[in-house]
Amino acid sequence: MKLHGVFVVTVTPFTAEGKVDFFGIEKNVDWLIRQGVHGLIPLGSTGEFASLEDEDKKAIIDCVMGTVHGRVPVVVGATAETTEKAIRNALYAEKAGAAGVLVLPPYYYTPDQEEIYGHYRRIAEALSIPIMIYNNPGSSKVDILPETVARLSEVPGIEYIKESTGNIRRITEIRMSTEDSISIFCGWEDMAYESFIMGAQGWVCVLGNILPKETVELYELVAEKKDYQKGWDLYRRLLPWLRYLEYSGKAHKALKYVLDGMGLAGGYSSSPKRPLEAEDRAIIDRMMREMAQGL
Repeated sequence: MKLHGVFVVTVTPFTAEGKVDFFGIEKNVDWLIRQGVHGLIPLGSTGEFASLEDEDKKAIIDCVMGTVHGRVPVVVGATAETTEKAIRNALYAEKAGAAGVLVLPPYYYTPDQEEIYGHYRRIAEALSIPIMIYNNPGSSKVDILPETVARLSEVPGIEYIKESTGNIRRITEIRMSTEDSISIFCGWEDMAYESFIMGAQGWVCVLGNILPKETVELYELVAEKKDYQKGWDLYRRLLPWLRYLEYSGKAHKALKYVLDGMGLAGGYSSSPKRPLEAEDRAIIDRMMREMAQGL
């Protein structure tokens, strides 16, 4: 089955003591599935994967997979600073029943293009589930160039890319360099509409944590029904939220604040993140009121 649609990259709720709130994860996951999202991605950047111990990551995978119980595909974040560790992460996700893994290049060490190619090739050779390349130069400090993506698309098992450069031209470059042999997922919140028009087949979506029905509707209107006017009308209403999440640097805290207000599990963020300031809470409250009035 080819993955497509809105895959929500989920938050990780923490208790005041810094422990993972597994009951909260279950509550959020079940709610998202009932809202109609196409899939889930735990242990992504929004899930604060870099702040988690390895045992916590494994427990989160088990918790999510047990809660999902086959209702939607799950792509698990398996990023690590070495290839060997990324393979271990990916193999655990595969054994747990994941439909694929999402992998950044090794962060901090800024690998070159040949090292990036070797990293993904080795992971793919170790797995029997597909890999979604995660190209986010802002996080990993390296850009996976289109020609490297083209080489990687020829490796069996590398089937998807989350494109997070913020450059809409990159979708065209990837499609042309790979002859459409790799499926592109939008990874930049306020480029979703444009990305669907340009041929993206999915969205690794942050906003879906709190507005899942609306993000799914946007995908269906633009990517599937080609109703660009209705899609544009909805996109315009979503843009304040999409831009806040993409550019404020406070996405984790904002999502958790709203989730708590909705009766779901936001909880605390990993240390040393502090709760939102009153000014940000006021901005978020206003955006939620405007969404309620507009939709």
